[in-house]
Amino acid sequence: FFTETKIMTSIVLPKFRRGGQSTHSKDDTSITSSSSSDEMQLASKQAEANCIAEIKDCFRKFGIRMPEEIVFRYANFYNFDAEEAIDGIHEDNGNPYMKLKMEDLEEQFETNAVFPLPKLRTRKTNSEVIYIKMSRFDPHKGDSDEFIASLCYVLNDLSQTVEQCRNGVTVVADMQGVTKENFSKQHCAKLMQALQGSMVPTRVDAFIVVSPPSWFGKVFKWMKSKVSKDFLRRIHLIKQEQLPQFLMDDYELYLPDDLCQGYAVGAEICEDYMDLKIAHEQKQQ
Repeated sequence: FFTETKIMTSIVLPKFRRGGQSTHSKDDTSITSSSSSDEMQLASKQAEANCIAEIKDCFRKFGIRMPEEIVFRYANFYNFDAEEAIDGIHEDNGNPYMKLKMEDLEEQFETNAVFPLPKLRTRKTNSEVIYIKMSRFDPHKGDSDEFIASLCYVLNDLSQTVEQCRNGVTVVADMQGVTKENFSKQHCAKLMQALQGSMVPTRVDAFIVVSPPSWFGKVFKWMKSKVSKDFLRRIHLIKQEQLPQFLMDDYELYLPDDLCQGYAVGAEICEDYMDLKIAHEQKQQ
């Protein structure tokens, strides 16, 4: 993936403000607080810039010019720890999940089991949303790997800009119609790995499990051992009527009609997404 190119606006960072120590009265408290906040933001941006520069310099020594979007994606995913980001890039060199093509995944996408929801954003973090219909694939029939690959394809697609990387993605898993017979713990473990960034470096801001069946409580207890404490806090088991707490106003317009509050046709959303990605990939050839 070192050869991938996609233009992304570079970060332009302001210089630190320098000056003598100021004095203030109690009436100046709000001004001082604002000034302190600004300085903290500037320091944070400077730390990010230093991290990005260190990553670029590391690979430049070997004659490799890393694309801006790849550098920022890894830096952001590893919380701007340059050493960890560099190690992550090295580990992913040759990672097949980073080189996925829609033309190789058409059959899986045609099941409408996983696809992004254009224009839909979350209420608090403005992250983009991926929809998963858990009942549309049967892990016992051997399509688990293809499903994970399709999910990783969408994760990659939604991690191409600074804004996307910062906001992360939210995954909505529709559990309607899922039975014990078409549920696999092995597949669930793989899904948890993908959502935590083990396959591709994308931060999942929230994993919303909608309408889980009554027996899912026991599964969730088992799931807790498969995820980090940090990711566990991002998992929400909810009823459909609780979706407004997480999604933006007028979310119904963009939500698939598989969910009782959705007006959009899921099959059409997925078909349009496939056509768009295939056309884009053909232009790049």
